[in-house]
Amino acid sequence: MLGFQPVDFFGGLFNDLAESDRLQNIALATGHFTTPNYPVPLVLFHVMVVLLGILSMGFQLLASRLLNPYFGSSLIVWAWLISTFLAAFSLGSIIGGWISNAPAPQRERAQWIVAVIAVGSLAFTAFFGRAMLGLIEISFTEITTGLLVACLALFFLPVTTLSSFGPQCVEFLASRGTPPGKASGLVYGVSTLGNIAGVMLTAFLLIPHFPVSTLLYLWLGVALVNLTTLILLLRSPSHFSTA
Repeated sequence: MLGFQPVDFFGGLFNDLAESDRLQNIALATGHFTTPNYPVPLVLFHVMVVLLGILSMGFQLLASRLLNPYFGSSLIVWAWLISTFLAAFSLGSIIGGWISNAPAPQRERAQWIVAVIAVGSLAFTAFFGRAMLGLIEISFTEITTGLLVACLALFFLPVTTLSSFGPQCVEFLASRGTPPGKASGLVYGVSTLGNIAGVMLTAFLLIPHFPVSTLLYLWLGVALVNLTTLILLLRSPSHFSTA
């Protein structure tokens, strides 16, 4: 079966723990201390990838609730919303691939720029989304045009920037010993688990109990922590093996 392999993933973590203990015992016996393979950064890395998936797909459900009072929830609304998110996923992957292969100084600068754009665009949607939708509703009588403008203005940029970190996560694993195919399968498999969790958590727990405005603020805070932590991990030295 392609994609995420739980046995390989958790087995790799247990192997890292065993290797860390083995190196520590050698160091104690010989007095020669070397840097062990710490599994903690790798576990944290996968947690951040899961959060990326939750942020992306959960945001789609929040977007539908934000649009509902102005455009309804018809098939046309969902068609534009899904198409906007897919286009953002596509462009984000292309941008992320370019950033992954950039020289280190440019890559690190681009990561922070993209993260700032992601947080800033989420903040714009959270604080000014309803006002923008009201203005768009008045300005465009044709629902298709209004939906296009609304989706591009409020949702396209946050999803594009969040999606750009997927290829960078693949490159992170591949540059630290994981075969490229396995790295891609792990990142996108784990991220898809986050997508599922984001949909279920948002639909059945968060939206029924909290206002959409409150959830948008939550998304903004989580994205700030998630992207900051992820960038620091992506910039960390390759002192642990992920193979």
